[in-house]
Amino acid sequence: MVHNGSIGVPTKVRGDRLEACVALFLALFLGHLLGDFVFQPGRLVVAKRHGYRGMLLHTGIITTCTAFMVLGQISRTWPAVVAVALAHLGIEHLSVRARRIRQASGLALFLLDQALHIVSLAIIAAVLNGGGEPSLVLWASSIALMATLCGIVTVAFLGSILAFEVRVATMGDSAPPEPILKLDLLRIYGFAERAGALLVGLVSPSPALGLLLFVPRAAYALALRGERRTRQLTEAAVGLTLCCIAWALITVLKGTGS
Repeated sequence: MVHNGSIGVPTKVRGDRLEACVALFLALFLGHLLGDFVFQPGRLVVAKRHGYRGMLLHTGIITTCTAFMVLGQISRTWPAVVAVALAHLGIEHLSVRARRIRQASGLALFLLDQALHIVSLAIIAAVLNGGGEPSLVLWASSIALMATLCGIVTVAFLGSILAFEVRVATMGDSAPPEPILKLDLLRIYGFAERAGALLVGLVSPSPALGLLLFVPRAAYALALRGERRTRQLTEAAVGLTLCCIAWALITVLKGTGS
């Protein structure tokens, strides 16, 4: 067995611990993505900003999604699920208060909110990791698959909110104080565009092929004028950037599980 000479810990053991931590983080992060974006309708966003009932309901959804992701190992991961619930509730409370002050842009608050969530999940995965093989729900999984799922959900759903916030910040987009993004055809197209681009980039011989999925939007934007053109180009730029970042992170994480 190979040992690390500086601390005397078997390299394989350290690798297994790292893999277990990364796997738990990805499972927790996927639960966060589902609860914070997929299963958080606009009305719930407004409700949680106006009272604790909405915030508690949202936290309950987050907790349920997180517990479902680690269901097969819940006997040893339940402390992490509880910690996620408490951390999420605390961060949401801070985020809502920050939005009421409104001294920062919606984009800055959104990025700070998500950064706090990600850091909290990383700490929880490192401290409360119970070991075990990578798994999702009730089935054995792999770091590569878990990272890919997280990436696809991130670019599709988080990317939708990010593109909106970037547009508001850069264009001064006219929006009500409590904007609710409509689930219209354009937004659904954005989901498919970003998810498809990342997936093609991951499975094709050349990752650059994924960028081709942004060509139709770019071509459409060139046929427009003024604010409408800027909006479409902003959507494409945000989507392309997010997909490139996600591809790079997934590639790195795949090496963790090898």
